[in-house]
Amino acid sequence: MSADALHVAQLSLLNLFLMLAAGGLANRLAERLRVPDIVLCVVAGFLLGPSGIAVLRVPAGGAFHDAVLSLGAAWLVFQGGLEMRFRVLRRMLLSVVLLATTGLFLTALVVGGAGHLALGLPLGSALLLGSLLASTDPASLVPIFQRLSIRERVAQAVIAESAFTDATGAMLTALVESRVVAGSGPPHAWLDLAGEAARLALGGAAVGAAFGVAAAWLITRHAPPTPGGRSLYLVLAALGSYALATNMGTSGFMASFVAGMAMVHVPNSWPRLGERHRLQLEGFVDAMSMQLRMLIFVSLGSQLNLRLMAHHLGLVLLVVAAFMFVARPLTVLASLLPDRRARWTWREIVFFFWVRETGTVAIALAGLVASAGVSHGQVFTQVATVAVVTTLLLQASTTPWVARWLGLIEA
Repeated sequence: MSADALHVAQLSLLNLFLMLAAGGLANRLAERLRVPDIVLCVVAGFLLGPSGIAVLRVPAGGAFHDAVLSLGAAWLVFQGGLEMRFRVLRRMLLSVVLLATTGLFLTALVVGGAGHLALGLPLGSALLLGSLLASTDPASLVPIFQRLSIRERVAQAVIAESAFTDATGAMLTALVESRVVAGSGPPHAWLDLAGEAARLALGGAAVGAAFGVAAAWLITRHAPPTPGGRSLYLVLAALGSYALATNMGTSGFMASFVAGMAMVHVPNSWPRLGERHRLQLEGFVDAMSMQLRMLIFVSLGSQLNLRLMAHHLGLVLLVVAAFMFVARPLTVLASLLPDRRARWTWREIVFFFWVRETGTVAIALAGLVASAGVSHGQVFTQVATVAVVTTLLLQASTTPWVARWLGLIEA
């Protein structure tokens, strides 16, 4: 190993230590202050980064930066697949599918239009901004749903929407990014997005299903000699499916998502894990997700440019307002009203209007887009940061009150 390569490796290890340590401290402080942990992770990253005491340097576009974001996004999408339960979703499957497809495109168009008008972004870049913001984040909502016993079908639909839109949003972002990087091109290049999306989704789904079934077979039929050894199969399913699908030219995020779904929907004839082993695997998934979220948000915080953010803050808030108060209601109405079978009440629909947090996957996608050298990439990270902080502080913090006001708390 050359001296330069050794120095890069040592610097990456130091960055990894600083990011995990800062994230751990931010997490503990967030518990005491009762605020979202990712907000304090962003603050910790900013304080450690070049704008603070300058001990943490994670340059956008570097191998370490891109590896953290890609790994984190793939794992979180995989976790979303693990949380899918078709038994619960059967009566509202149409609503969830529409939210993750039609609703996703509506969000991208509305936010893209706002970004074009308010920030002066080119149409392609504006649509890219809308695409990456379309991903949702159930991480802050799941504890609230568990603590308050919010009506089960509403809670499951919101969580399912988050899981599906993480995968479809990441795929749409990759598609639009490829068009923006290649240049505007002829109009039919944009009109071909639907066909290209179908190809990416089907290819990624096939790879993910194969990895998920194989991992589930190994977990249920092969007991490793070391305690907790089954967790290796989870990592192989999540990252192996992502890596292979990406290298095959299909959607790595869809592959990771379907791998997670396939693992929890194995044939009934297969052996079942004992309760102890199942809890061990669930604990491993949650621990990995927490650490990766820390890495993503501390990394983002270290790259924040407060001067740029302050310069655009008013306009950025206009885009975020369009995202929350225009795109979300339109998405919900277009997705829930056609589903006659689900019979959503107006109270449930209003709850969907308000419950729409943006989080880790959107931030990871913004970082990857910026590091790819896309025009206005710095603006994307600033808008994504404001959107995440705003939705978490304004919407997630008031979700219990809104649920009580609408009478959605079950006894």
